[in-house]
Formats: sequence, structure tokens, C-alpha cells
Amino acid sequence: MKNTFFALIGLLTAAGVQAQCNELFISEYIEGTRNNKAIEIYNPGPNSIDLSNYRFTRWQNGSAVWGSQYSDVLSGTIGSNQVKVLVIDRRDTTQTGQDTPVTYNLRIKADLFLSKDYNTSFSMSFNGDDALSLDKLTPGTTQWVPVDIFGKIGQQPQLPSNPSRTIGWSDSFPHNTGLGLWCTIDKTLIRKASVTGGVKTNPANFNPRKEYEVYPVNTFDSLRTHNCICNKFPAKVKTLQAAVLQVFPNPTNGNINAFVDAPVAKAYATDAQGRKIALSFDMQYPNGYAIALLNTANLSAGIYQLQAITTANKTYTTRFIKQ
Repeated sequence: MKNTFFALIGLLTAAGVQAQCNELFISEYIEGTRNNKAIEIYNPGPNSIDLSNYRFTRWQNGSAVWGSQYSDVLSGTIGSNQVKVLVIDRRDTTQTGQDTPVTYNLRIKADLFLSKDYNTSFSMSFNGDDALSLDKLTPGTTQWVPVDIFGKIGQQPQLPSNPSRTIGWSDSFPHNTGLGLWCTIDKTLIRKASVTGGVKTNPANFNPRKEYEVYPVNTFDSLRTHNCICNKFPAKVKTLQAAVLQVFPNPTNGNINAFVDAPVAKAYATDAQGRKIALSFDMQYPNGYAIALLNTANLSAGIYQLQAITTANKTYTTRFIKQ
């Protein structure tokens, strides 16, 4: 009798899991330094899904009113037990300030780049106090409905003592007043393996730790794969490109700023004749970035191959033009 009971419970549990494993949901959230913003979407079901029937929406600063400039329709397809990574479209390495490029370690993991033009889209410019949603087009209609909600639509976390300061939803009730750990600002959140479907109804309160594991700022390692009990194996990991430096300005008539993920130990410039020239540099850490300020003042005009070796023994390469 006991064995029969537990066998029945197991069957019911499996049936419940399968019933939920049928719709896309957000599997990872990244709110990093500057423009390091990303969302990973996971397909737990058995079939490929057309992403043109889905859109990603940002509900800015507590707004509950949808606006086209805060929403982007997706494209392509997502296979069974696979993921798609959405990243803000800041790839121009010559830009600074609010257009500072996404760090290379995140950019190479992107499947879709969104929000390229401020005048048409702000969907990926979330700052930890914006609710987000993955919406689906109802067949045969023009109506979009959420299949997963991150945060609480219509609510903006605020400090009672300083409402103008940007904060995130926290792990302490009521989760929007700054008590406890701020989980949605300067953090990476990964959906727990036990989660088999999205939040389709706007929650009364949003506790990030209920369904997400919290990791430090600019954690990108787990992107492109997701572990979920819907499937026996984690999603497949895609092959990544070799590490390449992001540098600006390029061309340059002076120094070069190079984005790296660890302090630089050595740097070299190789000219068109194959001569390898050691470069002096200074490390700077503005706004959480690691940037090597490379001195190219003594180089003649021409095209160079740049090589930077970090203290983690990782080698980055790119080309630059000295004017």
C-alpha cells in the first residue's frame, strides 16, 4: 500500500510538471553596470516556437500603461529545451556615457539585440526598478497577454526617505521599500530549476528570491544554458567566439581604452612588419568596469594588432588604427 501511494504521488507530480512545461518564460535576468543588460528566455516545451508571436516589454518607473517605445517584438525561432538571450544594442566601441558599449563577455552571448535607437525603443534600458514582461500575441487577434512577469507591473520600489533614488525589489516584505537585500539592481538572477512556467498574473508582491537565485553584478557565465526539471538535460550551450577586445577610440591619435574582465598584466602592439612593441598602461575601474588605458603615443601611424594578457592569463586581441 505504501509503495503504491508514493508511486501515485510521483505520477501526479510528473503530470503537474508536464502541464506547466508548455510556455516560454524568463530564465535569467541581468542588471549589470552601465549598459550590461540582458534577459534570457527559455523554451521548456517539446516543440520549436516562433518568436515573432512574442514581445518583450518594460514597464518603466511603476507605469501600468503599455507604450510602444517600451516594447520590442522578437524574431526568429527558439528550439525545444533551448534559450535565447536578449541584450541591449550598445555595440559601438567608440561611444561613452549612456551609450557605453556592452562588455564583450556579455555581447558574444547575445542572440537578439534590442533597443538600438532611444527614439523608438527603451525596452532593454531597465534599471532594477522597472517591471518587465514577456507577452504573447493571442492567435487571430491583436491582443497581447503576459506569459511571464518580472517584478510587479504598476509598482516602483522606492526608499521612503529618498523616493528619487533608484533601488530594486528586495527579499524582505513588502519587497519594494528597500528592506533587506536589493535583488533586482546590480545583480544577476537565475530562475530556479523547479520553476516550470511563467508568472501570468500580476503578483500582489514580488519577492525575487521566491523563484530566482541571486548572483553578483556582471555574472554572465550561465547565459545560453538553463537547468529546469521540465527536461532531463540542461539546454544546449552554443559555441562562443574567441575573446576579442573592445577598444575606443579607434582610430586613435593618442591613448586607447580597452574593456577587459580582469586587470591587464601585459600589452603589446604588433605592426605591419611583424614587430612586437610593448605598451605601457594604467588600469582604471570606473562604474564597475575594468578598463586598461593603453599608451600608444610613441607608435607611428599605421594598423596594429593589439594583444592584452590579463592577470587571469586570458589573452584578448583586436586591431586598431594609429593616426
